[in-house]
Amino acid sequence: MPFATRRALRRAAALVTLTAATTLLLAGPASAHITVGTDDAHQGAADTLLTFRVPTEEDGASTVKLTISFPRATPIASVKPGPKPGWTIATTVSRFDTPITTDDGTVTEGVTQVVYTASSPAAGIPSGQFDTFQLLVGPLPATAASLSFPTVQAYSNGKTVSWVQPVTDPAHEPDNPAPSLRLLPAAPASPSAAPAAAMTSPSSAPSAASTSSDGGGRTLAIVALVVAVLGVLSGAGGIALARRRAQ
Repeated sequence: MPFATRRALRRAAALVTLTAATTLLLAGPASAHITVGTDDAHQGAADTLLTFRVPTEEDGASTVKLTISFPRATPIASVKPGPKPGWTIATTVSRFDTPITTDDGTVTEGVTQVVYTASSPAAGIPSGQFDTFQLLVGPLPATAASLSFPTVQAYSNGKTVSWVQPVTDPAHEPDNPAPSLRLLPAAPASPSAAPAAAMTSPSSAPSAASTSSDGGGRTLAIVALVVAVLGVLSGAGGIALARRRAQ
């Protein structure tokens, strides 16, 4: 291969490497936003654990406050924040846009906002680190395809970042996407148990062992009776023979 060609290939490879590294550097900070996950994302799931992952991207400052808003159009009846050492928790109860019908009746209001506040900047989330915030909620909406939780993050230097932009295309997220959760179709109901009438109770059906034992006992009794009769007949015949010989 000519030297000029090899040099051109090396330059092209170096350019590709530099472009890839630049893309990663630019994409890294943009991807470090607040996200939410759950242990059960099925529609209608009860007692679902939401986990918000919160990174601190601000240099020289810590995250000291987090305000999470819950949907009103597709509300969640029960929202219970988990304890967070070093943080205080406040909740706001509001009327739902759409009431929720449950087995216990209609629910028209509930928790629509949860605010976590660090007791001091030192108790907050330091720069370059992250922390998690968990809430037990349920049931998840039975018909919604996704849930969005607009969140405002406040730093110790007074700066705030509003993660509130809706995500319409996961492949092309906005600059400040709201934490979103895609819901799965409701889990199918488990098959019902077999009717009790079709089941045979162990006490009502005789076992093979007990049936065999009864039959064996009757057979032995018959054999014993036959032996006894033969013995009587044999004894009577012996007596008659002895009498004839004596005459």
